[in-house]
Amino acid sequence: MLLLVNSPFCTPASPSYSLTYLYTFLKNNSKLEIDVFDANLLFHQLKFAEYGEYFQLLKNILAHKETFNDKKIKKSFFDTFEKKSNDYKQTSFRCYSENNKKIVLGQKPEYFAEVLNAIVAKNPKYVAFSVVYFSQAFYTQELILALKEKGIKTIVGGPGVTAPLKKYADYYLENEVLLLELLKNGEEESKNIEKKDRKEYNKQQEHIELDHSKLNVSRILDYSIWPLDRYFISEPVISLRTNSACYYQQCAFCTHHQSAKYLEYKLEDIRDSIIASGVRNVYFSDDMISTKRLLALAEVLKPLEVSWTCQLRPTRDLTSEILKTLHDSGLKMIMWGIESGSDRILNLMKKQTNTKDIAAILKSSKEAGIVNVAYILFGFPTETKEEFLETIKLLKDNSEQIDLVSTTIFGLQKESPMYETLEEYGISGIQVENRTVLDPKITYTVSSGLSHEEVKKLRRGYAKTINNISKFPASFNFFREQMLCFVGKN
Repeated sequence: MLLLVNSPFCTPASPSYSLTYLYTFLKNNSKLEIDVFDANLLFHQLKFAEYGEYFQLLKNILAHKETFNDKKIKKSFFDTFEKKSNDYKQTSFRCYSENNKKIVLGQKPEYFAEVLNAIVAKNPKYVAFSVVYFSQAFYTQELILALKEKGIKTIVGGPGVTAPLKKYADYYLENEVLLLELLKNGEEESKNIEKKDRKEYNKQQEHIELDHSKLNVSRILDYSIWPLDRYFISEPVISLRTNSACYYQQCAFCTHHQSAKYLEYKLEDIRDSIIASGVRNVYFSDDMISTKRLLALAEVLKPLEVSWTCQLRPTRDLTSEILKTLHDSGLKMIMWGIESGSDRILNLMKKQTNTKDIAAILKSSKEAGIVNVAYILFGFPTETKEEFLETIKLLKDNSEQIDLVSTTIFGLQKESPMYETLEEYGISGIQVENRTVLDPKITYTVSSGLSHEEVKKLRRGYAKTINNISKFPASFNFFREQMLCFVGKN
């Protein structure tokens, strides 16, 4: 029996998309016994039960959303939500940090026995971990070591897999086809996929991933395998993808899907997945969706009367008419990859956007009735203080159109396109610091512009300005699914 496990730590707002897809793919192409287990949800139910109850009970308030027409009631709700969410965020993040430190020091994390026993009780032969976030690497490592002692084979895959996880797991597999091959052929006939470093092998086996002629590649996902009513959210939200990779794949800093082939999934499968789930809130997790694809998606979604959200670049082809069509199909919120208010920095990032278009698109989106979330990336190499302030000005000048600002600070990653031409970005003095569980940390110096510490100081200094621009509580930045539930009632 294969058990698919979602490890701690991340806020359990919705079920794992990657494991739901894996379950569906394996069920469609084999008669293997497969089960799923959300260890992350169990941990949070044990540790943060009171917060889970609060977030679930929000459904009673949102059921009477019309009362929010009263500004005082709306403000009271947001104030309470912000306080409770911030308490949860600070408490949970501190808990994650403390438990990760325990693991680094060779100690067991909290509720480890309960999580491990729940896995072992299902009597699996294989346990597969889809590691999406680096924060999951710590607990996953401990589970792998404990399962090894019990003679249970472990498999890891996903964007958050680190070198130590590859070392400790029995198998590191980069795609679902290789996982199916392992499970169907058994260990003796699968010696060739036991290698921990699989890059060369997978390059040779690319045809397996691309030639699906003998496989059932239906992506009608079965979300009924998860306890949808137990997640930390007012009503269920499911995550879906419309394609295999970003169609754009040019942003200099991005590490997502750089080598993946762009394939569009059947719109009928997306429609049928939503219908089968019975859920009315859909989070499309694609890094980017083309305008043509958005319009085709809108046509399929409109009859379903769902609320949905996605991430987009603010490009000029998203006209007022198109944005209105998307809103009418249920698109309630867009997370815009704005990144900067400096055209020079946008060009350096290779975003193919500009500040004039950004302002126009935010206005059109707002007029269409869509909630606008602005993603900002401070501290891109060579960014000056003046350019940092240009971004603040862009936010202030468009404050009426922006509902929430989400900021982060640039971090250099080896897999990004810009890593191949560092001199173009004024980067030098690369230093690599090895870490116990995570992959090495990369630090650097820049020939001009703000240092990392200067950027952090500036962001702290303008935190109040940024928060004043947002119309929604800042805590929605790590509770984006709950924000969709709220705006979906409008």
